Amino acid sequence: MLNLYTSVVLITILLLCVTKADIITNRLITKHTKKLSIIVCLLIGSASLGECTGLLTNGAAASLIPLHAFAKLIEFCATPLIGIIVAVAYGAVSKPKIAIVIAAAHAIFECIALYFGWIFLIDSENIYHREKLYWIYVLAFAGSLIYGLVCIIRNDKKYHNQTDCALILTFVLLITGISIQFMNSDIRIDFLCVTIANMILYNRYCKVILQVDALTHLLNRRCYETNIGSMNSDALLLFFDVNKFKQVNDTYGHSAGDVCLKKIAAQLQNVYGKYGSCYRIGGDEFCVIMNKNFDSVEILNNNFKKAISHEQQNDNRMPDVAIGYAFFDEKNSHIQTVIEKADAMMYKNKHEAKLSAVPESKPEKQTAWTMYLDSASL
Repeated sequence: MLNLYTSVVLITILLLCVTKADIITNRLITKHTKKLSIIVCLLIGSASLGECTGLLTNGAAASLIPLHAFAKLIEFCATPLIGIIVAVAYGAVSKPKIAIVIAAAHAIFECIALYFGWIFLIDSENIYHREKLYWIYVLAFAGSLIYGLVCIIRNDKKYHNQTDCALILTFVLLITGISIQFMNSDIRIDFLCVTIANMILYNRYCKVILQVDALTHLLNRRCYETNIGSMNSDALLLFFDVNKFKQVNDTYGHSAGDVCLKKIAAQLQNVYGKYGSCYRIGGDEFCVIMNKNFDSVEILNNNFKKAISHEQQNDNRMPDVAIGYAFFDEKNSHIQTVIEKADAMMYKNKHEAKLSAVPESKPEKQTAWTMYLDSASL
């Protein structure tokens, strides 16, 4: 019989199908992320159907007690896994196996608890009851959601030095839907809210991919141009150009050049990431737009130079990086003038680096005659 709740479940399943179809045809995300994203959809669908089956069999014939208990077990085991898999798929997780092991341990505990009736109980009349250890399930569910949010925020910090309000509001949406159901069990919208939140996080992850340079994982040229075109506050623009990068590619190959760019990008993010946004704006050109701590720019530049020097000690293929910067005053500056000023300083530093470099001694060109004389002398 179709009622409000079964309609909500139907819409939830259809939304999950839409998300899954988009994941399958998505060419932006990796095969690994596709697999994890589909697992999230399957977990939400399993938990939603488990809840629905449990509700439909509640108070039904005693012969349906095993089905009722199994449906609730699926719901209670799948739900805490959702936040963890979302974290691994869309967030920055340092040790994902530990989180998955904890979720698996919780699932095993749920199976044991079902036998003893610790968390929930299906009585002889096939009626569902919450038991005294039900709070463990609530804690596991809430913990997984918080874990997922923290990991996604951590990943977001790689590209922005402030938390995205849309991400916080998505979490508020999720908590609101779940809280409404806990306060009134007749309003069952928890998995619909989880499904909507998952769609938002999935689409947000795809948006991030479109904004990020594939090689260096810094923000890309399009983001740079958009941000430069909409500057509405004071900022410090820093430009970076890799010295003799063509020589690195010609001598060691493009793979070595890519490694150097990745290391430079990582150091840019490490040094300047807390104070602004880092961009790759060309082949070997980078930019940082700082929006705070302007007075510390020289300290940050020295820290960056030290980091590059350390990289050079570990890898002799690593080139130097020229730096130039200029301050943008929202009220008195024109952005193009600031860019040209920073660019001029960078190329001045680049030219000075060339003049101060010790010329390499070139090996004497070997001709047929010199090769003959060398062999004769032996």
